[in-house]
Amino acid sequence: MATSSLRLLTVFGEKRYTPMFDKNTPDLADPALLVPGHLNLYSCPMESGTERTPLRDFSLEELVAYFTSLGEKPFRARQVFQWMWQKGATEFSQMTNISRSLIQRLETIATLDRTEVVFISQSPASETRKLLLRLQDGKTVETVLIPEESRVTVCLSSQVGCGLDCDFCATGKMGLLRNLTAGEITDQLRQVMAISSRPVTNIVFMGMGEPFHNYSAVLKAADMMHDELAYGTGARRITISTSGLVPQIKQFAEENRRYKLAVSLNATVDEQRNVLMPINKKWNISALMDACKYYTEKTHNMLTFEYVLMAGINDTLQDARRLIQIARPVFCKVNVIPYNDINGTYRRPADEKIEAFLQELSKGNFPLTVRWSRGGDIDAACGQLATQTKKMQPGFNPIET
Repeated sequence: MATSSLRLLTVFGEKRYTPMFDKNTPDLADPALLVPGHLNLYSCPMESGTERTPLRDFSLEELVAYFTSLGEKPFRARQVFQWMWQKGATEFSQMTNISRSLIQRLETIATLDRTEVVFISQSPASETRKLLLRLQDGKTVETVLIPEESRVTVCLSSQVGCGLDCDFCATGKMGLLRNLTAGEITDQLRQVMAISSRPVTNIVFMGMGEPFHNYSAVLKAADMMHDELAYGTGARRITISTSGLVPQIKQFAEENRRYKLAVSLNATVDEQRNVLMPINKKWNISALMDACKYYTEKTHNMLTFEYVLMAGINDTLQDARRLIQIARPVFCKVNVIPYNDINGTYRRPADEKIEAFLQELSKGNFPLTVRWSRGGDIDAACGQLATQTKKMQPGFNPIET
């Protein structure tokens, strides 16, 4: 790759030389706003004095292109990709089928930058574990391992914080610090698999952040996890959740993505949803339902409506009846999630109130499930994720039970 095809970008405050595949590539600090599908976020080793290239952020296709630019055969890229993910290598020297000369070259021009486990909380009430992971720039995210009798689920974060400010969610109180790269997202799975005694069966993008606000990186990470040279996770065992970003829902449909889609609804009238989820002021329930119907009709895939049940807010029988009217025209199932406390103004309804709501909702003739979230005692349940800087202070035990 000629240096004339490079462009100097400032990404997260750092200077990076990046391949110029598009003359209109903007100088933006947010990688989600760079040209999707182009190799435009990575530093190039071809010019002396530049930083090393983080290989974990490459898809397999991008890694092949990178190795080709080095004059290497494509199969070398496939070997390195498999070592990074499937075999869990953290150093180039661990890649035993790579020539010593190539390993030495990669050690000079590239990195296997990865997340670092800072703190693990384990629930005494279940086997749920929450990992606090430090990124290369010092920021942190949380990832949750949820073992159940018939499956093992990993809940991944897509952003450091979140910019949607949902009123009942702890992550939204952090604000949005930045998007995660595809490598940072995928590395969460690697870290969880390293501590899990059972194979991971399901992956959900329901951790910190709004996945569709980081659309390109999230879908790229899902593709990487699905790749047979990485983890080979079945597409229908990967679920991507959104709070209701209408353009991205339509894009997801048009691209005919095979991953499952979940939509956080949480209210049945706009006045209610405007307060709970301010994104509703941009795309109201009617616009959201139009997008959801477009998705199911275009892909023939069922979607899931997530409904967090909050005492005195959205838990009446009238709410249940309105929810039936909203959901019935859509090929969907409804997943009711009794609220998990974050020491705020919202509360979980009483058990009898939950039962009455579910009894009424069962008249809707669509699949209905209830998620009794695990890990609430360690703030690892739905809506509770928010990194806490106190866990990174000296003297803190990295394993908490």
